[in-house]
Amino acid sequence: MAYVSLYRRYRPNEFSSMIGQQHIIRTLRNQIMTGAISHAYLFTGSRGTGKTTTAKIFARAINCLHVKEDGSPCGECEICKALADSSNMDIIEMDAASNNGVDEIRYLLEKVKFAPSVGRYKVYIIDEVHMLSPQAFNALLKTLEEPPEHVVFILATTEVQKILPTVLSRCQRFDFRLVPTQETTTLLQRIFDELKVVYDKEALTAIAEAGEGCVRDSLSLAEMCISYCGDKVTYDGVLDVLGATSPEAVLDLASCILAGDVEGSLKRIDDTAREGKSVKVLAGDIAKTLRNLLYCRNCNNANKILNMPRELFAKTNELSMKYDNSKLLRCMEIICSVDGDLRYGSNARLVLETAVVKACDEYCSIDAQGVLMRLKNLEAKIAQGQFAVVSAAPSAESSVSRMDAAEKMLVYLLNTLKKRGMHVEYAYFSKLNKEQLEIKDNNLVIKATSQGQKDSITFYLTDYENVLREAFKDLGHIIVQVEVKEDESKQNIENIKKVFGADKVNIINGGSNNG
Repeated sequence: MAYVSLYRRYRPNEFSSMIGQQHIIRTLRNQIMTGAISHAYLFTGSRGTGKTTTAKIFARAINCLHVKEDGSPCGECEICKALADSSNMDIIEMDAASNNGVDEIRYLLEKVKFAPSVGRYKVYIIDEVHMLSPQAFNALLKTLEEPPEHVVFILATTEVQKILPTVLSRCQRFDFRLVPTQETTTLLQRIFDELKVVYDKEALTAIAEAGEGCVRDSLSLAEMCISYCGDKVTYDGVLDVLGATSPEAVLDLASCILAGDVEGSLKRIDDTAREGKSVKVLAGDIAKTLRNLLYCRNCNNANKILNMPRELFAKTNELSMKYDNSKLLRCMEIICSVDGDLRYGSNARLVLETAVVKACDEYCSIDAQGVLMRLKNLEAKIAQGQFAVVSAAPSAESSVSRMDAAEKMLVYLLNTLKKRGMHVEYAYFSKLNKEQLEIKDNNLVIKATSQGQKDSITFYLTDYENVLREAFKDLGHIIVQVEVKEDESKQNIENIKKVFGADKVNIINGGSNNG
C-alpha cells in the first residue's frame, strides 16, 4: 500500500475529531439536527484550520440517514457508503484557482438543475473562491441567491477581503480560527502514541508552535521530524529540522541586546550563522523571546500561557525583571520592523545585524522612543548622582570652560524641574546670563538679583518653594549656593532665603559680584 501523509491519514471524518473550531461545529450541528440547512455557506480563515474538511463532513452529514448525536454522518448507511465512492457526483469539489473563468461557472450552473443521485442534497464545494474572475462571480450570483432546493453551495477562501460584497451578503459566513498550541500538541500526542513513536513533550510543543495555528503545517513538520529523529523525536532534533537556535542561546542573545552589549550580540549572531541556522528564523526567535519577557514581566500566570520548560521559564522570568516595558517594546519593535527586509532582502544577516546594533544602542535611534530612552537613562543617573562632578577649577582654566560647566549644572537642575511638571518657570531660569552662573568648589552658584531684570527669579520662585526645595535635593551631592547683593531689597532677600534655605544664601558686598 502506498504511503499516506499524516495530514491526509488523520484528516477528521466526523465533527468530534475536529479541533479548535467548536464555535462553528456547534452551529452546523444544530442546523443538521433541526434541518435548518442554508443554501450557501462561506468558510474563511487561515490555511490548514479545517475549512475543506468541515465542508466535506457537513456535506455528508446533511445527506446521512442516521446522523450521530454530535451531527456527524454515521458512515454506515447506504447513502454514506455511496458518497464515499469517488465516482459519486452528489458532492462536487471545485478548485477556483484553476477553474476561475466564466465558462467553468456556466458549465457548473448547467449541472445545478439536475437532482442528486442518492442523497437529499447536491453539494458544491468551491475552494479558494476568491480566485474567481469578476465575470465568473457575476455569473454565479443569481444562482447563489436562489438555487434549487436540492443544492447547497459551500465556498472556502483564505482571503475573504477579495470576495464581492454581493456574494458575502448571500452566504452564511463562518470564520475559522487559528488552532491553539495546546490543542495541536494534544493531537500530536494522540497521533504519536498511535504510531508508537517515542517523543519528548517539549518537542511536540515546539512542533505545534512552529505550525502557528495551522494543523496541516504541524502534521507535515511532525512527519519530517519522525523521519529525521528516527527512534525518538527530541527537542534538539525538532530545532535542527526547523533550522532554529536553542531557546537558551536566543535568550542569551536577547540578554546581550537589552544590556547594550553590541560585541556580545554580534558574536552570538555569528555563532548561529556558522552553525548553518537560518538568520530569518533567528530574527523571529528573538522577537518571540522579547514577547515572552513581556509576558513574564506583566502576567502572573505567564508560564501557563507560554508553556515553557521550567528551567527556561525561570531564566526568562529573571531577565524580565531587569528591564521595563518601554525597553522591551523598543527592542521588539526594531526587530519586528525588519521582517519585510529579511524576507525579500538579498542579505538577511546584514539586515538582522543592523537591527540588533540599533536595538543595543538607543543613541542610534532618532525616533521618539529612542529619545525617551536616553532621557530616562539621564534621569536615572541624575537621581543616583552618577553624572560627572566638576571639581575646583585650576587657575589656568579659562573663564569660558567655567561658564560651560555652570551651564551644564543648570541643565541638570532644569531637567529635574521638568520631571516635576514645571515648564513655564524654565523661562525665568533661562534668562540668567552667564555672568550669573559660576562653579565654585563643586558648588553651582546662582547670583540672584532683581536689578536690571524685568522678570527676576526672586519674584517667581517663592510660588514654587516646596517643588524647588525637592528639586535641589535630587541633585545629590551638587550643592546649590545663592549669592545676593546686600543692597537687594530686604523683602527679596527674605524670599530667596525662604526658597533656597537661609544656609545656602550668602550676602555679599554691593560693590562686588563675587562671593
